[in-house]
Amino acid sequence: MDETRACLHCYRLDGKGGGVTCDLPSAMAEREAPVWIHLNGHHVDTKKFLREDAGIDPLLIKSMLAEETRPRLEETEQSTLLILRGINHNPGPEPEDLVSIRLWMSGHRIITISRRKARAIADLDERLKQNRGPRKTGEFISMLCMCLNDGIEPALGALEDSIDTLEDISVDRPTPTLRGDLAGVRKQATLFRRHLTPLRDVVSRLQKTDQVWLSPGDKWSLHDSLDRMTRFIEELESLRERSLILQDEIYSALSARLNRNIYLLSVITVIFMPLTFLSGLLGMNVEGIPGASHPQAFAAVCAMAGAIALIQLYIFRRLKWF
Repeated sequence: MDETRACLHCYRLDGKGGGVTCDLPSAMAEREAPVWIHLNGHHVDTKKFLREDAGIDPLLIKSMLAEETRPRLEETEQSTLLILRGINHNPGPEPEDLVSIRLWMSGHRIITISRRKARAIADLDERLKQNRGPRKTGEFISMLCMCLNDGIEPALGALEDSIDTLEDISVDRPTPTLRGDLAGVRKQATLFRRHLTPLRDVVSRLQKTDQVWLSPGDKWSLHDSLDRMTRFIEELESLRERSLILQDEIYSALSARLNRNIYLLSVITVIFMPLTFLSGLLGMNVEGIPGASHPQAFAAVCAMAGAIALIQLYIFRRLKWF
């Protein structure tokens, strides 16, 4: 995003899927064709333009320029305020740090604002340049929702791939580090679901609105976007359930390994217990130790210790201790 400019995109829609770039005065003077103005939410001139040139209510301006927003839909007799969220594809922050897109519509005029680069806005800009963009206001909204979904899908696919990878690793060689990786995936899925649920509710309200600029075709497209968002939320819930099941499996595998190691150490301890007693008994520095002066006494004691160990191993095998 170019931080030096207040207006990042300004188009007059030609009604054929394309757009003609124009400046802000020409866009504000347009009275027939739909115009789209995209503004930089960080620029100091943006607030001035919204208040003085666009004539937007100060309360709506405050919502459009707020640093933290939630998806919402506000309708008045003259205008509509719509706040949506999309996946953050910018380098640096995590994907669950969603990018907010604030949109105001009045008649044939569309003003959008974002404080960071939004993939959905870039997609709309590219579509207009290729004559595949929206032709009117309602189609702009439905296409924006579609572009938001297109950005969400790869992020969910990456989460699903991470779960698949962790499942494969847990089957072959479960390690304690898997729990941290799994917790990160589950946290990301939870945050995605928490943010996508209100977004779905807003699109549902928008799809049912009676605004004249929403044609039956636009509502059908919004319905399709709503179905995709519902599917995304269901997939996130499925990922959370899979992560919980995988967490239980990892805990079980690690516990079984720990119990097996403890059991092995216990068997070794039991085997060496009588040998330790024997070596301690014969190692006492007192008179009368049997074989103290016999040249083969050490070999005889070693053979006796080995025989005791073999007898113990035989007994343990018969008892099916290992």
